[in-house]
Amino acid sequence: MRKQSVNLWAVLVCVVIGQIIPPIWYSAFSEKWIALNGFTMEQIKAATSPAPYLASIVSSAFTAYTVAWVFTKIPVKSVWSGFLTGSLFGIVFILFDTIVKDLFSLKPFLLALIDGGVSVFVYAITGAVLGGWRKYD
Repeated sequence: MRKQSVNLWAVLVCVVIGQIIPPIWYSAFSEKWIALNGFTMEQIKAATSPAPYLASIVSSAFTAYTVAWVFTKIPVKSVWSGFLTGSLFGIVFILFDTIVKDLFSLKPFLLALIDGGVSVFVYAITGAVLGGWRKYD
């Protein structure tokens, strides 16, 4: 019987996807997101630190690798089951946690949906890629 292992190429593709989807997502919700956070355009334009981008890359790498590893244990064996499992991970582990933290921080519920929703979308696509692009030893 073949053993499924982590496909590092698929993980790399998921890291790239994790850097492409959020800017598109936040551009679609930019005005609402800025207003809900109470930011001004001047504050947004002045934020030029590379730290959030580096943190995003590192986070995407650890997330994609971990999901890929978990998929070898479950095992997830198709694009569809990967998509569903990734969606479930995003909803349960990210969206719900974001909602709770934002509500306790007295932030608007819609802000939690915007910030958590992008993670659900990234996890779902990551799951689909990892579920469809498996590697066997």
